[in-house]
Amino acid sequence: MGLQVRTQMSVRQARRGVVMLAVLVVIVLMSLAAYHYSDFTLAEYQVTEQAQRLVQARAVAASGIHYTAALLSDATAMDTILHNNPYHQPSAFVDVTVQIDDKKGRPGKFVLIAPPENKGDTSFRHGVTDEGGKINLNAVMKADKSGKQLLNLLNKLPNMTPEIAACIVDWLDTDSTPGDGGAEDDYYSSLSVPYRCKNGPLDSLEELLLVKGVTPELLFGLDRNRNGMVDPEEDDGSGTADLGWAAYLTIYSREDTTDEQGQPLTYLNDSDMATLYDKLTTLTSEDLAKFVLLYRNNGSSSSSSKSSSSSSANNAQSTSSSSNQNSSKGSKDSSGKSGTDSAPEVKPGNLADLSKDSLVSGKGSSGKFSSVFDLIDAQVSVPGKDNKSPTLVYQSPLTSKDASGLRDLLPKLLLNTTASKNGYYGRVNIITAPQEVLTALPNLAQSDIDTIVSMRPSLSADEAPDPIYKTLAWLVTDAKLPVTTVKNLEKYITTRSAVYRVQVVGTLDVGMTARVEAVIDTNGGQPRFLLWRDLTELGKGGSVGP
Repeated sequence: MGLQVRTQMSVRQARRGVVMLAVLVVIVLMSLAAYHYSDFTLAEYQVTEQAQRLVQARAVAASGIHYTAALLSDATAMDTILHNNPYHQPSAFVDVTVQIDDKKGRPGKFVLIAPPENKGDTSFRHGVTDEGGKINLNAVMKADKSGKQLLNLLNKLPNMTPEIAACIVDWLDTDSTPGDGGAEDDYYSSLSVPYRCKNGPLDSLEELLLVKGVTPELLFGLDRNRNGMVDPEEDDGSGTADLGWAAYLTIYSREDTTDEQGQPLTYLNDSDMATLYDKLTTLTSEDLAKFVLLYRNNGSSSSSSKSSSSSSANNAQSTSSSSNQNSSKGSKDSSGKSGTDSAPEVKPGNLADLSKDSLVSGKGSSGKFSSVFDLIDAQVSVPGKDNKSPTLVYQSPLTSKDASGLRDLLPKLLLNTTASKNGYYGRVNIITAPQEVLTALPNLAQSDIDTIVSMRPSLSADEAPDPIYKTLAWLVTDAKLPVTTVKNLEKYITTRSAVYRVQVVGTLDVGMTARVEAVIDTNGGQPRFLLWRDLTELGKGGSVGP
């Protein structure tokens, strides 16, 4: 009996040990499950935290875009903060602090990065990139719908072939006839994934990748992270620092036909002579206003397209010495009497002697300006009322003999007046254009390119550029290019810009980085975003930020 009781007790004790073991196993398993859950929760928290930091970093970068747009669109800020040089202003564009609520966010800073001025340099500029310094594909095609001008420009770019240039023109033109070596619907519809030829303006530069022959390597070169320069890890050892055609082409540049106050430019060929006179007197000088109206009423005696009165005045001037002699001696007809039919005397005219009323009463139909540069060294001959009255020759106040006067008046004219009522399309800013773009322009010799590159202000200069560089006047007054050369170039080049590409790197104090790119049109002082792109996945763009 006692043995049986002891046996039962042993069984109960054994069973109690198994339960304890089972409980321990359950506890261990639950602990592991809890640990796994805790680890999973921590990972989710860290992911959420990283996502929050990335959102904040992007917000900091976006703040930099809006901050830059505000500065570029404000004439006062452009002058006082950016010193009229937004292309490199470390004081305005490096480590700018973004104010953040400490309870909801972390302190952040942003910096603007831009490609170096010279290809091959290894340090960023801290500013914007000028879209006006590139060839605007859409605008050039709009100006010349035949595509010949665009074809000529493209063929001069590095790594371009005649076939690819023809394919690009075929993509933009409105017809369905392929050019020499080009491609239209017949080619694109035969691809494994067929599509149609655009036959219209580009919506983005990346759209060129749809064009036959265009590859990412040709369009973007070695710049895989799209920061505008070839980083050490991107260098293929060739020493070319190839940035691709994206460094030379754009679809965004636009030049507004207004003055610095946003008012329409004064049209030199306006039929309202009284208003034209008043505007020119206010903008320039009274003598220049008088000469412009005199030119409009009588034509230029140095022009190939002269009015009959101007032609007779030229003939009179060319024979002035003989006519003076004849007029002093007189002539005799068959009856022996002195005649008065000799050529009239030619004398220099004085603009001060002319009245406003006599000038504005003219119709202004005898002379038309094709360019503001027509006024340089121009002269107008006004015949006398009869053979007894001398022909008066008036000289333009804009004369190459008066360098200081030319440097004063010509910029005022170019800033405030125009001879083209419809403006210009796709002109290239020669101050900011890469040398490869200047080489592609027509009517520009290599010696002229060398002069322009050597004399134009540096984009990285600390001081503000001379105001002379606001217009093309410096090509005549400082670079000493012939006036005829500048006139032939005028429809292709400018010194004005209002559309800029901005890349901003935003960073938090915890090391999170985001990079955002935008293209901003500041025409009219009202910024518009033409492009907004997040480049964070391509990295922070080089050795910037923490």
